[in-house]
Amino acid sequence: MSYRVSRDAQRDLDEIFFYWAKRASLRVADRLIDSITDRFWMLGGQPDGGRAAEDIAVGVRCFPAGKYLIDYRKTRRGIDILHVFHGARDRKSAFNKGGKDSPRGC
Repeated sequence: MSYRVSRDAQRDLDEIFFYWAKRASLRVADRLIDSITDRFWMLGGQPDGGRAAEDIAVGVRCFPAGKYLIDYRKTRRGIDILHVFHGARDRKSAFNKGGKDSPRGC
């Protein structure tokens, strides 16, 4: 099975990269993005590996990648990566494009 990264998820990854590149270094940012995207391959092969996140949206599953959470949905061809958020964010609000950040887990 394979995976597809949505525009929203790519934007999330870009924001994560730029945040860590500015805060730490390009090398740190690269390693972090690699560690997150390595999970995409694993989830493509084992799409049931994450927990159901029906409170976010119907059919959405969640899988941790360090301090980040990957929201994805199973498809016929694999999975669609929908978003990648820091675990301290209120994913439901962020997923729906609004609201304040507050702790919430996967």
